[in-house]
Amino acid sequence: MRVDLYPELSEILEDALRLLKGRRFFLWRRDEELEPEKIKLSFRPVVSEKVIERKFDKNACTLCARRISYKKEQFGFHRISQPYLFLVHNPFLGPKAKFYNDLAENSLFEKMVEGVLGFRAENALVREILRCHFSMDETGTVEQVENCQIHVRSDIEKFSIKGIILFGQAAAFVFRDKKELLELQGKVFTWQSLPTVVCPGPNRLQYMRTKKYPKEQIEAERIKIFEVLKLFKEKVIGTP
Repeated sequence: MRVDLYPELSEILEDALRLLKGRRFFLWRRDEELEPEKIKLSFRPVVSEKVIERKFDKNACTLCARRISYKKEQFGFHRISQPYLFLVHNPFLGPKAKFYNDLAENSLFEKMVEGVLGFRAENALVREILRCHFSMDETGTVEQVENCQIHVRSDIEKFSIKGIILFGQAAAFVFRDKKELLELQGKVFTWQSLPTVVCPGPNRLQYMRTKKYPKEQIEAERIKIFEVLKLFKEKVIGTP
């Protein structure tokens, strides 16, 4: 069973559903058949423990029963030279992805980190806020985020982490109250007993560029990211 391909299958089904809902083609339908947009295409397999033991590390997490598969390299040990944890979120993290599945977003993320913090992203610990893939309509539940914080705390201890950055959707999963999240922006606060900041993710900036937002709005978003990373560098990393 190619459980590593579950995320790709789920994405194909979601794309098919969007196509059906768009009604951009002529479709013959029998009277007894469902309307195209009512067809259930959500893929929700429950991976058995036997499959997990054959395919993945036996020590990997089994807390969330409805996961589709593990995201790659989320439980392994990495040699890092910078004791900082960057938490991100990818709905689908493919086998060739590095930090972000989208190549443009990944490139932007790397430039953001190196350009402001002064070291390459791979020198720090970059992890997914959700260590597993879930179906689209189940991703990011309170239970999932709470379960995954066990791994965050484990990483903090194992890698002697001294500061955390929550990027984009990862921050929104942790702080679900939009007002609270807004109040935390531009501040260094304590989370998991460590100095933490929330920073817009590269996906937001890339989306604005793709949709051809006005240049001044794109520049304002870029400056916002720059200021947050600069704050982290000055207040958390400090002077070497």
